[in-house]
Amino acid sequence: MTLVPKIISLEFTVPRYSYTQDEIFKALGYPRLFSSVYTGAGISKRHFCVPLDKAHDMSWQQQCATYIVEAEDLSVAAVEKCARDGVGKIDRLYYNSCTGFAPGPTIGHLISRRVPTLNGARVVNLSSMGCEAALPGISVAYDYCVAWGKPAMVVNCELCSLTYYPEKPSPDKENDYELLRGNALFADAAVAGIIGFDHNDRHPYILAMKTLTDYSHMNDLGYVWSEGRLRLKLSRSVPDTALLLIQKVVSEVMAEWELEAKSVRFWVVHAAGSKVLDLVESAFLLSKEQLWFSRQTLFRYGNCSSATVGITGKIIMEEGNPHVGDYGVMVNVGPGMTANAMLIKWGS
Repeated sequence: MTLVPKIISLEFTVPRYSYTQDEIFKALGYPRLFSSVYTGAGISKRHFCVPLDKAHDMSWQQQCATYIVEAEDLSVAAVEKCARDGVGKIDRLYYNSCTGFAPGPTIGHLISRRVPTLNGARVVNLSSMGCEAALPGISVAYDYCVAWGKPAMVVNCELCSLTYYPEKPSPDKENDYELLRGNALFADAAVAGIIGFDHNDRHPYILAMKTLTDYSHMNDLGYVWSEGRLRLKLSRSVPDTALLLIQKVVSEVMAEWELEAKSVRFWVVHAAGSKVLDLVESAFLLSKEQLWFSRQTLFRYGNCSSATVGITGKIIMEEGNPHVGDYGVMVNVGPGMTANAMLIKWGS
């Protein structure tokens, strides 16, 4: 009998500084005519690892130095909560991030040094994958579990506040105010998950995973180097392109198990923004309840890049009361443009 890996633990942490959308908008000093971009984003507040007034003035070197300290601490906090489930020694750690650079030792090594469960673990760093990195991380952890019969840990830590690109004295108009739009969405968080085996019906099985990349949209989303630092690239076409990719990859993963959208109780859709969630809801004819937890993630925390779907998954485990036999589909989109879908099921 072949054992099927499960998500046996999932936790997240957010930094100590939090701000409402109105506070962020005022701190960034944008003209009032742009206020609806912030107040209409479907977000209540966001968390940052540095105060807003400090984020304004940091150089790229200061951003990276801060990233190393803050990413280690935030990730360790998530990992320590995740490891409380008593899975024992874990000897494989996958660390994912695109919002900072640690030249070595890596953040993964810094984490494993501080957490006894991970002492001596082989660290694998997956970088530069953007918002889609969570599911590729789960995928390689899944493969490790199947090959070796041992659990693996995945950590996604994104500190988007440390990629702030200065644009004063006036908003940068490039690509239809992409920086202004990005600054209305992104936030900081760390997520840790353990992929492994157990007999707990509260922990969902991973049934299928699919990935799809449309290379014709390679330049629509991601980061570019500009003036010696990272600069967000965010085309206006991203929500529509994301929907097309999501429709294809989700249809494939559900067809493999002969499921329809209405049969999937929990939709863990990357909370990239309210427009993406609206498009997915309409395209798949979802109920408000099916997408409620994804909207709650956006509302409570904003778009936390690759950490976002993990936050939604944890909220579902705590507040969704999943039952044996319930299905869930996890979906995210990132640079490439790439979409990933994963089908999970609670119980046998």
